[in-house]
Amino acid sequence: MSDLAEHVYEQAPAINTNEIPVIDMTGFVGGSDAKRRAIAAEVAEACSTVGFLYMAGHGLSPALVDDTFAQTERFFAQSEEDRRRTLATPEWFRGYVPTKSGGMGTFRTMLELPADDPDVLRGKPMHHPNRWPDHLPGFREVVTAYQDAMLELSVHIRQMFAIGLDLPEDFFEPFYKRPLIQQSLLYYPAPPSIDPKDLKIGAGEHSDTGAFTILMQDQVGGLEVKHREKGWVQATPIEGTFVVNIGDVMMNWTNGRYISNLHRVVNRKAKDRMSLPHFANADYDAIIAPIPALIEPGHDPITGPIHFGRYMDEFYNGQMSI
Repeated sequence: MSDLAEHVYEQAPAINTNEIPVIDMTGFVGGSDAKRRAIAAEVAEACSTVGFLYMAGHGLSPALVDDTFAQTERFFAQSEEDRRRTLATPEWFRGYVPTKSGGMGTFRTMLELPADDPDVLRGKPMHHPNRWPDHLPGFREVVTAYQDAMLELSVHIRQMFAIGLDLPEDFFEPFYKRPLIQQSLLYYPAPPSIDPKDLKIGAGEHSDTGAFTILMQDQVGGLEVKHREKGWVQATPIEGTFVVNIGDVMMNWTNGRYISNLHRVVNRKAKDRMSLPHFANADYDAIIAPIPALIEPGHDPITGPIHFGRYMDEFYNGQMSI
């Protein structure tokens, strides 16, 4: 057994709700002010301590989730040659993103803009049309419906974030007019076996770069979160819930009040794994700086302002591996 495999195998107990809380958002949409504030307070506590939470009561159709996983499986069941018919590039950051080593892959979409949109016409970074596998009838319709549902859900999550910070509930909305969201369909192939020596790191430890992530896992699992006292803990799939986590940009935006935590993926079952992360990023031209109301008197902000689009463009150009 390699040192890495031994480390991975032994340091990831299953979570309990004291480590990654399960928060029911039932009643946040259309509920009383008191109910909305109580839910937002739970969300703020989770975001301020572990940076992760399970979200139940979101109202998303289970059938839409099942259909999106089915389309993910369908896309990755293709040959590599057929997958590459929608290949993403550093200049056209949408479509199929393979890895250098093969195996894990991503199909990525972003906000769909009309072909005659001014930003599309002038080739603004990250503003090309989506690349769709038109040889897979129905794929586009299902994935678009799922992305639209995530866009709607992300509005409510931003409202929770804002209320939990004692800000106006629409505080974040001016930064989300034409957001650089990314909807990814992720595929991780099964390890050769579940013997510790065969365990594979599906995604190495990292924090998310953008604002926040809404993740739907399948029931295979594999997501692990860095816990302050217990090291790596498994974010075991809970049927019908999303995992929501804070990214680096939101941590800086909130001046460190909400924390961006390390996480990774380890394939522990002899099964293929799929997940559907939605990266809820702000507008390309948003200028994001620590919120003045969250800076203690007499203290400096933890970081300066950033131009969000240039920040993301630089990061992802360095990450593309075609």
